[in-house]
Amino acid sequence: MTHVMTCAVRAWLLLALTLGAAAPALAADPVLVQPNDNRHAAGRLADGTLTLTLRAGRGVWTPGGPDGPGVTIDALGVTEGPLQVPAPLVRVPEGTVIDATIVNTLDVPLTVHGWCTRGAAACAPLTVAPGASGRARFASGPAGVSHYWATSLGAPVPFREMAGAFVVDPAGLAPAPDRVLVITEWSGLSADDLREVMTADVPTETFIRKQPPVAFMVNGLSWPATERLAARVGVPERWHVVNLSSQPHPMHLHGFYFDVERRGDGRRDRALDAPVPRVVTELVPPAATMTMAWTPERGGDWLFHCHVMEHVSPLRRLPRASGGSSPAGHDAHHDASLGMAGLVLGVTVAGAPAAPPADPAPGPVRRLTLSMWGGGLHHEPATSAGFVLTENAAPVLAAPSSPGPPIVLTRGQPVEITLENHLHEGTSIHWHGMELESFYDGVHGWSGAAGARAPMVEPGGTFAVRFTPPRAGTFIYHTHLHDHRQLSSGLYGALVVVEPGTTLDPAVDHPLVLGRSGIPDGRLRVHDERTPVVLNGERAPRFVWRAGTTHRLRFINITPDDPLVVVLRDPRGPVTWRVVAKDGASRPAGAAVSARQPLAVGETVDVEIDTPPGRGTLWLEVTTMAGEWQLQSRIVVK
Repeated sequence: MTHVMTCAVRAWLLLALTLGAAAPALAADPVLVQPNDNRHAAGRLADGTLTLTLRAGRGVWTPGGPDGPGVTIDALGVTEGPLQVPAPLVRVPEGTVIDATIVNTLDVPLTVHGWCTRGAAACAPLTVAPGASGRARFASGPAGVSHYWATSLGAPVPFREMAGAFVVDPAGLAPAPDRVLVITEWSGLSADDLREVMTADVPTETFIRKQPPVAFMVNGLSWPATERLAARVGVPERWHVVNLSSQPHPMHLHGFYFDVERRGDGRRDRALDAPVPRVVTELVPPAATMTMAWTPERGGDWLFHCHVMEHVSPLRRLPRASGGSSPAGHDAHHDASLGMAGLVLGVTVAGAPAAPPADPAPGPVRRLTLSMWGGGLHHEPATSAGFVLTENAAPVLAAPSSPGPPIVLTRGQPVEITLENHLHEGTSIHWHGMELESFYDGVHGWSGAAGARAPMVEPGGTFAVRFTPPRAGTFIYHTHLHDHRQLSSGLYGALVVVEPGTTLDPAVDHPLVLGRSGIPDGRLRVHDERTPVVLNGERAPRFVWRAGTTHRLRFINITPDDPLVVVLRDPRGPVTWRVVAKDGASRPAGAAVSARQPLAVGETVDVEIDTPPGRGTLWLEVTTMAGEWQLQSRIVVK
């Protein structure tokens, strides 16, 4: 996004913020809108027909829990039950006929979308006048996950509270023991603020500085009020993620890999010919669905969350009636939300240890020290931070670097990494993609189990992390606290695991870490040229590669906010490379493809390229998903 908003972006913001404007205040004893955990299907199923009656009404919703701030919204519910966010779950066996009625108790017209056969062409919406009812009768269509939605404001897309999941199960099979996780959002500005934002040529920073109340929810709740999911070691889990917000969400599971079995676009959902195997982060676009399957291998408490910092920032908690907001971080009291809000779920896997894991077994344990240094993150107008890595008291890199130096480990070799905090505030480090015990996962106050929680690494404090890497690949280490400041200050780096007997040869093996640089005035401003995208900490790095050799490129996107695209080209256009790994998990060697790779926040992708003999020049370019240029790096091949 440029410094001045484009017309298309302004139109989208106008839509999002207009829809977020609060409805008129209710009379005394307002109707309460309840969160919907999507465990129970709505309607009555008999003789192959689902009879369903919904009503549209207005009520007060408290996505931060019953004691949190409330907002007045329009919502849907079954006639005999409460209004709900998300809307009631429609779930039927394949071949069912749905006989659906909706009663509009609002004082404005209602438009209902998606009440038609799944997988068919888009159907005409159903419009229901105030005080009237509408009816639709249609067949379910093929098995899959999709959605339906309604609007009282003329919205063209589903990202408000009046939207719900529509699941068609395979015929003849009992419903699977799965969960449906529906993502929605709420946003709002005052009318005066909205007019100012939509004025021509208003800089983006003017909009961001206002910190409009934008929040993301899962099944109608925002962390820390979201449901705590329960799982058991060795018992398979299957989740259907339905994104009914306006934003793409790279969803990240701590501690475990998952397989992507199905994807959908809101109308059609299909099983993948070859399920995407073993990922830890996967992008779910707006109005899309993802079915993921995984099996817990270790007990403890874990997180499943969006990796876009603005979507989990405490700054996005709904404001309270006084105009204030909940605490934004942990500076003084380390509140129970762990410095996060919004699109976060806690997952407790039965079998957690009662105490921290024991010291590594006697043997060749590598002992590293990772020190965090930087200016006072609270006090300096332009802040930066970095890491120093030492092994057996010998510095690997003497001066702090940002990003931190690549930490290169060996598969199967135990390691102990002592974190030393020389910052002016507490922090914690997450080992993104690593399969390790929960206690060392790096989420202060949550990782581990009851009675044995991972501590905050306070200023001047230390914490020893112990694990044995089970696979070779490309991973990330990064701060998991005060992310909106610390991540853009440089507290991240590449974590590379190599096979026994091998090393990372910098002549042909290249970790390439994409992040953002700097947080002027101590505040994060997304899409601001003062927080540019950097590659290995530089705006325009220059590399020299050996000719006539196979090179491995380890791409890492740890920007706070941006799905990016990396392209490698020569003067004639994009070259070709082979994708060999995703999120640290190897992929079967395939044919060479055009050297263009989307990279969501929190993803790592490894590719191999054969450089031609002789001297030449390559260009590594980074753009947004929309094609907006971010940076370019020159690569001299000789």
